[in-house]
Amino acid sequence: MNIPDDGFFTLVTQGIQHRSDETLQRALYHTLRHAILQGTLAANCRLPGSRVMAGRLQLSRNTVNAALEQLALEGYLTRSRQGTQVVPLAACREEAVKVPPVVLPERLQGLPAAMRRDSPALLFTPGMPAVNYFPLPLWRRLMDNVLRDEGSALLGYGEAAGDPLLREAIARHLALSRGIRCDIRQIVITEGALEGVNLCASLLTDPGDSVWVEEPGYLGARSSFQRAGLRVSGMAVDDEGMGIANGVAEPPRLIFTSPSHQYPLGSVMSAARRLALVEYARLHGAWIVEDDYDSEFRHSGRADPGDAGGWCRMPRWCISVPSAKHSFRRCELASW
Repeated sequence: MNIPDDGFFTLVTQGIQHRSDETLQRALYHTLRHAILQGTLAANCRLPGSRVMAGRLQLSRNTVNAALEQLALEGYLTRSRQGTQVVPLAACREEAVKVPPVVLPERLQGLPAAMRRDSPALLFTPGMPAVNYFPLPLWRRLMDNVLRDEGSALLGYGEAAGDPLLREAIARHLALSRGIRCDIRQIVITEGALEGVNLCASLLTDPGDSVWVEEPGYLGARSSFQRAGLRVSGMAVDDEGMGIANGVAEPPRLIFTSPSHQYPLGSVMSAARRLALVEYARLHGAWIVEDDYDSEFRHSGRADPGDAGGWCRMPRWCISVPSAKHSFRRCELASW
């Protein structure tokens, strides 16, 4: 089936004129593609030859052939010695496409309403540093120096746990500021603290395990544990921090707490409560995951390197998830 030449060239000429901001090749491509999807160019209809099309449209033959070849590669046209034909695409026409309703999987249907954003975000964003004070000139110079010295070596894939030099710097920082003695093999760089929480949930627990979180507490962590299929129990927070529910029938597999600065109440966990929590975890084989929220901020003086949060020098069942985004910037690799 052929389309009348006059009607075809009128259609294409108008389409190219409406796409004056594109190159002639892209304008011809989009015009023909749109006509095929709309059904204006019916299935199996034969298009004029490229030489005729180039002459009537006042385009170079290379431009016409490039557009037709692209449409053929994408499955809209077939090209042979017999000519160029439109492929039947009735099921793909734009007017026939019906978008089915989106049904969230069960693990996401319990997403807290407070985490859904149905309105523009307010400017009073917690956890956002004063980015207007960020030393951009110094940052640019440092980036230029690193790129000059390391070059393309930085553009490939590195170690899964993160750059070794960065992990060495973090280990020194933790030793000086928090008294945490660790090897770089114990440090994993993550894209934010929540990814660290997700890793803990997936690697340290099985679906159906019990986990304790602070109540009230960080909704992102609670949601992460729920998506992992864990049974989440909220532990009340008082002036000494997260409470301990002694005598429960089933101890938790994981305890998530923020002892340095509880969010959102702001309490600091007492030394006695920290030691009691560590002893509870030891007795029951539970993991403690510490959200080291805001530990880098002090109203006066310097941190005591011997403090270490009360348990971070303690054994292998304690995992700390610090973050630099509150004091540094909201960057991609902000946590470890």
